[in-house]
Amino acid sequence: MLSISKNKCVGCGICENECSNGAIKIYLTSGIAVIDKDQCSECYLCIEKCPQNAIKVIQKSLIIAIGTDDEKTIKPDDHFGMSKYFQIWSYSDGRLELLETRENSKYKEDETRIHGDPNKAKATSSVLKGVNVLLGKMMGANIQRLKNKFVPTITREPLIKNALTIIKENINEIMEEYEKHERRGIILV
Repeated sequence: MLSISKNKCVGCGICENECSNGAIKIYLTSGIAVIDKDQCSECYLCIEKCPQNAIKVIQKSLIIAIGTDDEKTIKPDDHFGMSKYFQIWSYSDGRLELLETRENSKYKEDETRIHGDPNKAKATSSVLKGVNVLLGKMMGANIQRLKNKFVPTITREPLIKNALTIIKENINEIMEEYEKHERRGIILV
């Protein structure tokens, strides 16, 4: 599936002009190119011509965990690992689907540790088996331990339903970070 990065697209129109099927349009209100998947023949000429490297083929699926206490908002007042629940979402072929909600482990963190408790990181990791991406408002000191296993992702958007849109708009950046050996994590706006 072709995906255009909202953060990288500058609305230059090159992809729109090069597309022989008319499957790409620049929307003046947003200044961003959008692909009509029904008209796209997947010739990938747009990828080749894009000067911003904003268009990618996303073939992999990702599993995303969102930290929440109420299943409607992202945990607002503490880091990801302190969430009561993790909503587990599947991203595939441009769609997000809620798979399940997992309860966080009841591990009590060692408050005397300045840089995060490794046992808390292990407990959180065990709840998140099969997950590729962590999404929260804040990440704690254990991010250093978790980023080798997951893509730590921050959004300041409080509502999960709006955060899901942000994920779809930034899936290229999430996938790029996922494919790195040295992950740093990303911030989505």
